[in-house]
Amino acid sequence: MKRVVDLLAASWEKVRLHPVQSRAVIRLAYPVALGMLSITLLNVVDTAMLGRLGSVPLAAAGIAGVGYFAIVFSIAGIGIGVQTLVSRRYGEGNHGHCGEVLNAGLLLALIAGTPLLVAAPWIAEAVSPLLSSDPEVMLLGKMYLRYRFLAALFLLTNQVYVGFFNGIGHTKQQMISAILITATNILFDYLLIFGHAGFPQMGVVGAAVASVIATGTGIIYFTLVGILGPYRARYHLYRGIRSALSWFGPIFRLSLPVMGQRILSHGTFFIFFSIVSRIGIAELAATNVLRSVIGLSLMPAIGIAVAAASLVGQNLGAREPDKAQGFAWEAAKLAAYLMGAIGILFVAIPRQIFLVYTSDAAVISLGRLPLMLLGVIQAFGGIGVVLGRALQGAGNTRFVMLAELVVCTVLYLPIAYFLGVKLGLGIAGAWSAELVYWLFLAVVMNWKFHQGTWKHINL
Repeated sequence: MKRVVDLLAASWEKVRLHPVQSRAVIRLAYPVALGMLSITLLNVVDTAMLGRLGSVPLAAAGIAGVGYFAIVFSIAGIGIGVQTLVSRRYGEGNHGHCGEVLNAGLLLALIAGTPLLVAAPWIAEAVSPLLSSDPEVMLLGKMYLRYRFLAALFLLTNQVYVGFFNGIGHTKQQMISAILITATNILFDYLLIFGHAGFPQMGVVGAAVASVIATGTGIIYFTLVGILGPYRARYHLYRGIRSALSWFGPIFRLSLPVMGQRILSHGTFFIFFSIVSRIGIAELAATNVLRSVIGLSLMPAIGIAVAAASLVGQNLGAREPDKAQGFAWEAAKLAAYLMGAIGILFVAIPRQIFLVYTSDAAVISLGRLPLMLLGVIQAFGGIGVVLGRALQGAGNTRFVMLAELVVCTVLYLPIAYFLGVKLGLGIAGAWSAELVYWLFLAVVMNWKFHQGTWKHINL
């Protein structure tokens, strides 16, 4: 009997939340979770408003948006390299190097983003045939991409700033920027999609232009904070170009696997959308809504994951690896509980969630079952996201990329195609692959983190 009691006590100790550690994680995480509105809600608002125009614009913007993020957000992995280096230098107490890393990241964003900005029309033309076999979806998607790529430089710069502020633990800056970006996006979506207050009615193009304006607003905010706030003097911002150049190599070394991982992840989503497009336009529209719902639901987990990465990096810099591990495990538990609660909503009220985006009865009917299935796996998604980001915060970006490669190419896409198209199970069969994806990542990231080899990575 005593052995059973001891076993239960040990199990409870592993799963219960520890107040001190949880508060430290939450303090950093909640601004980041709100800050993810700067990216995720751009697409949520676009999706909700475009859903009022019909299933074709909704499908076109959805698959085009995935194509955009497959390219631009992958390159924005520079921000993860910046955060990893900044958090480690901050933990060491070397504030000057933190600013040098930011300066280097901003230069890299300029170098990478300018060609995307200039080549926007040609990129849209090249990508559009891959969007769909439906001519109308292809045309609207090309128009959306042509304007959306104008924000590429803004997005890259935004992510570098986010990496810096998260690395030093000032995550509220991301939150404030997100509020500005989201408010601007909602306003201009309303004005440009539907043509209110004397603005032209631009439909899908209006959604893309609104996103460009909104993302630019975030850059203005971050730049003003850097110039006018206390950060410029303390962290030596915007000076020392020669010293900034010395950080190009370390940023590249950490960021390239992240870029590879994001290319795999977003490229996989793009191919997934293409698979669903073979099933039907209404299924593609429902998939756009599902992807938007999942992106929104992941914000708490991503916020916790960013907090975990910062705390891991800072404590490794302070040479306290056991504290780094404790914070990461605490963050994983928090994410699992929060995501599990969100998953219950997916199972309980799927129709009501879809009604936020569209009133199309066919789209709602198709999307209900996949959303309920996704609710079952939400807790595992939280664990996978947090431990993967914690490993990146420690500098182990290559392993996370390799895990993504395996799950996407060996499991996710083959399962989605086989169940959705070959067996004729439709959208529910295709989305079943998402369950395998999150379960695999949760198990593999837990195994790797438990090994502890990440504690000895030198940056």
